[in-house]
This record gives sequence, structure tokens and C-alpha cells, in this order.
Amino acid sequence: MRGPIHNGLLGAVVSAVALAAAVPASGAAAASMPAAGTAAAGKPAAKAGLQGTSWSSIAHLPDWSGVWELDWQSGRSPLGSRPPLVAPKLTPEYAAMAEKYRAAQKEGQHEQTDTANCVPPGMPQIMTQPYPVEFLFTPGKVTVAIEAYSQMRRIYVDGRPHMEDPDPTYQGDSIGHWEGDTLVVDSIGFIPNSYIAPGTNHSDQMRIEERIRRVSPDTMEIRTTIDDPKALLEPWAVTRFYKRHTDWDLKEYICTQNNRDSADPEGRADINLKR
Repeated sequence: MRGPIHNGLLGAVVSAVALAAAVPASGAAAASMPAAGTAAAGKPAAKAGLQGTSWSSIAHLPDWSGVWELDWQSGRSPLGSRPPLVAPKLTPEYAAMAEKYRAAQKEGQHEQTDTANCVPPGMPQIMTQPYPVEFLFTPGKVTVAIEAYSQMRRIYVDGRPHMEDPDPTYQGDSIGHWEGDTLVVDSIGFIPNSYIAPGTNHSDQMRIEERIRRVSPDTMEIRTTIDDPKALLEPWAVTRFYKRHTDWDLKEYICTQNNRDSADPEGRADINLKR
């Protein structure tokens, strides 16, 4: 049985640790990544094999049952050693914004993000939370149920294109397809107040590609490439690994219940221990 993690210091913990759980897709790892700019081009890769558009075809897709927890502690991936972390390379405009954020932190601001006030982080940070996720297959759709903030991601694999002008949302508009045992997801249309990494904003042109596959019986690999020509000098690719738990279920997450560690408008911690 696993105990609950209350909201508490979650915002600060995720801000400090989320990047540490990422593996940059460089060196040998980058050789199997799509070429830089592939996600931004918006050209769907060739589909291969079953796409999960019927119950009968879903039965032949990879087994992703159970729930999956981000592997925060492993120093090595199942495929080799973990290289040093590489931060995203920002354009001058967004580098100045990040520097302003860090300067404000030295003055005591931005100790917490909006997540301390129960605002979900959105993509891509929602996939780096210290809470498990579950993948649900139905014809034409893969749903990612996320325990943190009780969020849901819907990835359509029925062949539809992106909406021409999607309303910005926390999780974006996600279109996927299967390449063998790998689910390839292309997402656009994100709400402005989500962020690439703590202190690193994105623009309205952010596009995220994920390549999701199981690399061992109980290990999942998610390679994420973020492309944003306004914010990034080049696409930023990271790889994260998740551990499977077949004896876990997702728990109810009500952030506002007993939340004692909120934040004021400047992001300063507002801890209240009174009952």
C-alpha cells in the first residue's frame, strides 16, 4: 500500500527535482530520436501496423496495464548510463524572462508555483509529477489518467488531424499513432501559463512530440521533444523512465482539501498549520 502525498510542498519539490529526473536525448540516445524540428514540421510519420481503432486491434497493442510512476531515483536507464542534464537553450527574449524569474527568487518570490494553489501545471510538467499515471485504451483513443490534480489527457489515434485553431488548454490537442510498439504523440494548443521548465515559459508556438514505449517488462520510456521557435533556439529533447506497479490503483486527488501550503501572488510560501 502506498500512502498519499499531500499538496504541501509539492510545487517546490517538483520545481527542484523534475529536471533531475530527465535524461537529455544526446549522444547515443539522440541517434534513435527523430531529427531536430520533426515535431515542429507537423508532418505525421508513416503509420505502421495496428492503430487501436477497434477492440479487436487493441488486443494486439503493447501491454501497458497497471499504473506507472516516474523513476526519480534511478541513476541508470535500462539501456545505459545517464548522461549529464542539458538545460533548454533559450532565445534572448526568453532567456531574459528566465533571468528575471531567478532574480525574483533571490528576493523571496517564486518559492512556489501556481500548483501550490491547486492550479494544474499542464503539459509538459504534468508528466513529471510524483504521482502515478495510467494508460487506458479504447477504440481510436488512448487516455492518460493522471492522479495529480485528477487530470486526464486524451490522445486520438483514429486518424483525425489537429483542430485548425484549438482553444488553448492545459494538456493541449493531442493526436497520436502507433509505430509498432511505440505510441507517437503530437500535441499543440497549450494554455499560456504552463511552462517548459520552472522559470522557463513557452509561447503560443510550442509543440510537443512524445515517443512512448515499454523497454522492459516493468519499465516505460517516454522521449519528449519540445519545439518552440519563439522560446527555444533548438528543440529540447529529454528522456524519462517510469516504473510499473501492477498492485497500485490511482487514488482520489482533491488538491483543495486540507491544502496548508499555498502561495501568495508573488509565489511566496503561505504555510498555514492551524486547524
